[in-house]
This record gives sequence, structure tokens and C-alpha cells, in this order.
Amino acid sequence: MLCLALQGAGKEQAQAIPLTLRVNHAIALGVDHLKRLQRGDGSFGGFERHPGGATALVAYTLVESGVRRGDPVLRAALGALGEEQLVSTYSSALHLMLCEALRDEGFVEAARASLAFLIANQDRGSGVWAYPWGQVDSSNTQFALLGLRAAARMGLSVPEGTLVAAAEGLAAFDHERGGFTYSLEAQGFSYAGITAAGLGGFAVLEELSAGSARLRSVLERRADARRKAEAWMEERWDPMRNHSADMTWRDFAHFAYLWAVERWCGLTGRARIGAHDWYTEGAEWLVAVQNRDGSFGREGTLEDTCFALLFLRRATVSESAELDELTAELERLRAARPERRSGPGRGAVRLSDWWLAGPWPQSGQGPILLSPPFEPKEVDPRPRGKIARRDWEPVRLRADQWTDLELLGERVGDRLLWLVAARLKVTGKEPVEACLWLELEEGWDVWLDGRRLSRERRRALVVRPDYSIDLVLEPGEHLLAVLVEDRNEASAFGALLSGRDGGAPPAAIELERHAQPKARGR
Repeated sequence: MLCLALQGAGKEQAQAIPLTLRVNHAIALGVDHLKRLQRGDGSFGGFERHPGGATALVAYTLVESGVRRGDPVLRAALGALGEEQLVSTYSSALHLMLCEALRDEGFVEAARASLAFLIANQDRGSGVWAYPWGQVDSSNTQFALLGLRAAARMGLSVPEGTLVAAAEGLAAFDHERGGFTYSLEAQGFSYAGITAAGLGGFAVLEELSAGSARLRSVLERRADARRKAEAWMEERWDPMRNHSADMTWRDFAHFAYLWAVERWCGLTGRARIGAHDWYTEGAEWLVAVQNRDGSFGREGTLEDTCFALLFLRRATVSESAELDELTAELERLRAARPERRSGPGRGAVRLSDWWLAGPWPQSGQGPILLSPPFEPKEVDPRPRGKIARRDWEPVRLRADQWTDLELLGERVGDRLLWLVAARLKVTGKEPVEACLWLELEEGWDVWLDGRRLSRERRRALVVRPDYSIDLVLEPGEHLLAVLVEDRNEASAFGALLSGRDGGAPPAAIELERHAQPKARGR
């Protein structure tokens, strides 16, 4: 069950709050979101080709974000990692970073095994690292170097030859047009995210070069390439765009890009990129775009959320003493959150009158929700209106339970995307609090007034109102839109509205009613 708050404060009000407070609040919300993603066995899903990698990343993020060592979610994650065999550069490096962040001698032996994996799996020809199944690349290499740094900080011995070879290999990613590239073989385009990662890698090697004349010699020979890459980044820094060499940009690995900038600048003590305060600009953007469920990114992925939190936390160089204020903010949020019911009470009102459009059949086996044929934030149902070549029609859902949209719309099939929308009105002059309960069998994407509240791809064994969204609604009209995913079987959908206590919703909320709605699907 997920609880979200839709706050009424506008952009101007939010910016009036000191950035430090907004950052701490964003971190606390992100931590709560990550915790809700934990599986029953203590692990976290994702990075499926890197066993243990997602769990190590989340656990590392939680530690750096102020979660206490005795927290049950963190303990369960550490237990799951103890049962995992780490067989990739990503998972081994992240495990080392986690072990170092824990500051616990009990994890030294486990860290030693991950260090041995990184050393053994360094590519002997290039000096850098690869996926277990593919070619070497600068992404694997950046994680390997972070893992080596963590090992060294724990007092483990990292062979000089490993570091020297890594320095020689990392320099080979230098692109003739400036910046760094992802692959040695392709020598493709350079872009800001991977360039910042390369500069961060050099900063790690600089830190580890004390006492190694060989390593310092290699780094000195590559100093011009590093300065060139730094100048390249100064021309292209933008917290909202991961620029390429030709100043074009793609919505690609954006949160990884920001975390790479944090590592590079943190390790080198750089407060500015050119004329820009990189942290303030990046943090302002991140707290403004955080999803209402605490996640980050259009898809709200686990890794994007972790990368965003690690940037906000300045995880690479921050001191542990700073974590107390973040823990206090997390505990304040929890104390402010009312106790939740497992479902709506008898006074809850079923939302019966909706606008229905669709379905849109989806081909292939990919996710249905990720690329709808319309822009969800621009949904505007109306009589005789259309959206993405589908008619809007007023419908009335079942009054006793969820409705099968396939039967209601008289269009049956699998791998379908449906869109339902309803208008609410709040009378009076004060905001009201309510709770929306959803009945869904598969994935959903929920929007209110053009802003996403939640997107998940859960599969339910039983359709019941067990998913809730807390709302704070300002006076006036509001449009609720829900994208409903149907991979197979029924296109189940239902919704109820209650007060925060699960009982009757506030009397100030008026629900849209249709004069002659279609009412089938029974």
C-alpha cells in the first residue's frame, strides 16, 4: 500500500523554503519510497544480470541517506546480500562501497572477496573492466574504480599494477573532439555523463596514487587530456541536459549523469563548473522534479532514485555526522503521517461516473504503460471529444465492485491500454484532505491536474481496494486521469474516495455526474 501527499504549495512558495530543508525532505521521501520496494526475502529487484547489484545499490543509498544501521529494511538487505554470489563488476563494486559506508569491521572479509573479484576480472589487454558477457566500457570501469577506492579506504591492499593499468586504460576513452566515450571499440560520441564519470575515475586514481611513483607518472602524462575534458564539461554543464559533443542531448541516463558530476566535483573539491554552482543548480532541479511517491525519473526506477539521492546527499565526500539531521527529518515525516487503514471504511464513496477512452492495443512484449499514444498531462475529456483517435464516452462503473473495462467498452482482448478520467470539485475556501483507493489487477499510471501521482506495474492475485493515495485538494476543479494496463485476463478498474481515516470523504468534495452514461460490464 502506498501513501502519497499532493501538497497545495506553488512553485514560488516551495522556492521560499531554504534549499537545505527541501533537500532533506526530498531525501526522506526517497528513502521511504525505496524501502517500500523491498521484496519479502530482503532483496531489491532490478539489475537482473548483476545478482545482488540492486540490493547493494539500495542498501548503500540508504546508509548514505541517514538510515540507522539497525533499521530492519537495511538489516534484511544485508542478510539477502550475504546469501548472494556476486559475479559482475557492478555488483562487486557496489558491495565494496556499501561495506565501506557501513564502517563496520565485520564486513571486511566479505569486502575482501569483492575486491578479489574486481582484481581478477580486470581486462588484461585494456586495463579496464567489462560486463561478464561483453566488451570493456567506461561505465563498468567507473564502478570498478569506486569499488577499489572503497576497498583502499577500508585498509585493504589494492595492487599497484591494477591501478596503473586502470589509469592507462581509462585514458583510452578520451575522444578526439573532447570528453570521454562509453566504448573503446566504437569510439562513438562523447557525452557529459560518461565524461564526468571518467573525470571522477581519474580523481579516484589521484587519491590512490600516494606512495606510487608509477601511478603518479601515468596521471601526469594524462593531465592535458583531463584538463581538456574539464573544459569540455564547463562548456556543457546543464543539470537538465546530458549534452553530447555537438551540444545535442537525449533523455538518457540523466540521474546517473548527475551522480557522476557529484563524484567528480566532490573528489576534486570543485565547487563550481565554470561559472555555475553545480550542486545548487542540480539540487534545485532534483527537488522540483521528484515524483510524488518519492521516486525520481519518468519511469520512477530504483536506480534513478538511488542516483538522485546520492547526488542530493553528496554521498562521495559527506561526513557521517551530517546524517543525524536527515534521520530527524525522516522521523518527522513518519510522525506526521496518520495511521493507515488496510482498506476504505464503510463511509467511503465509490467513484462511479467516469470518462472512458480506448483501448489502444500494444504489440510485442514490452511494458504497455511506458509509451502511451497521447500525453497524459494533457488529458481533457469532453462530449464528442477524441484522444489519440479514440472517442471519449461517459460511463458508469459498477456500484458494488470493480468493473471490467473490456465488457464495459465492448472491446475484448489482451495487451490493452485504457484511459479513464473523472472530475472533482472542492467547494469552500480551504483545502481538504482525502484518500483515493484503487482497485487494479495490473499496471497503472495515475495523474491529477496534469501531474503524475503514481505509476506501478504490480500484478495482483485478487482485485481489491488495497492501494491508496493521500490527497490534499485545493478549492476548485480537479481532473483525475488513470491509465489502466491489461496484459491478459480482465481490464479491472475501480476507485473509491474516503477521508484520511478511511471513512466518509469531506463534504466539500463534489463528484462529477453524467446524465446518460453507458453502464455495462456487469
